[in-house]
Amino acid sequence: MSRHPTAPPPAEITFEQVAAAAENLEGRGAEPTLPRVCEHLGAGSPNRIQRHLSAWRAAREPAPLPAPRLPGALIEALERELAQHADSALARGQQLAEEARADAASLAELGEALEQRVLEQAARLEAAEQAAEEARSHRDQLQGELNQLRERLESEQRESREHREALLQARQQVEMLREQLEEAAQARAAAERQARGAEAERVKAERSQAVAETQRDSALAQVREKAEQQAALQKELQAERARQRQEVAELRAEHKERLDAAERARQEAQKQAQEASQRASKAEIRAEALQATQAALKSRMDALQVQQRQRSMRPRGEQERD
Repeated sequence: MSRHPTAPPPAEITFEQVAAAAENLEGRGAEPTLPRVCEHLGAGSPNRIQRHLSAWRAAREPAPLPAPRLPGALIEALERELAQHADSALARGQQLAEEARADAASLAELGEALEQRVLEQAARLEAAEQAAEEARSHRDQLQGELNQLRERLESEQRESREHREALLQARQQVEMLREQLEEAAQARAAAERQARGAEAERVKAERSQAVAETQRDSALAQVREKAEQQAALQKELQAERARQRQEVAELRAEHKERLDAAERARQEAQKQAQEASQRASKAEIRAEALQATQAALKSRMDALQVQQRQRSMRPRGEQERD
């Protein structure tokens, strides 16, 4: 922004310059008024010139007037009258001159003070313009910083929305995992019921085995020759029963291991829910593996039940051969 140039101080005009200009004007037959003296000098403060001009006029003595050539008596009467009026007029003129000089001096001082104030105001105006320029520059800098803060705020708001969306997805995934865990718990309860059914079948088989052993003892009492066959059959039945018990124990252990794995997966899923944005895919894979394991366990339990039913439905002779 362009600044107004500071006005140079007015040239210092001396009393001698003003007096010389006034005498020059008088010599040319012109009244040395303030405008004429200023025009003759060509520069300087009008107030200072007026003060010097007033001092020059006050320092000059009025030129003596030629005496009138009238009769003596008339001259004396006129002189007395004129002296009286002259004294009065002179006193009045001197009073007016003193008042005018005082007014001129006051005006000159006031003019100089006003000029000084104008210079001070010009300097203040220049300082104010410079401060305004600095303020505008600072405002532009603050506006740039404000724009950067707005952009940063918008970026943080976008990130916050993305985090909220990721948290919502994580919560949905946790809810899905919770449902899957509930299904796993239901499947575990069903597996436990199936295991209890298998245990009942085993007890029933043991009872049947006990009946078979009773019948076998009766048959041994009647037919001694089949003692070795009955002993072998008993061993086979005991081995089969032990095998069945081993299978049930293995199924129970395997089922417990599956349930423990499901419980660990549930705990891991809860832990992963806190970092859902990074581990959601792993949680889904584990949930699918858990479902596959449960499905495999159910299929195996079904196959075991079918096998048990088939064995219980086979004829007694085939069971003894087995």
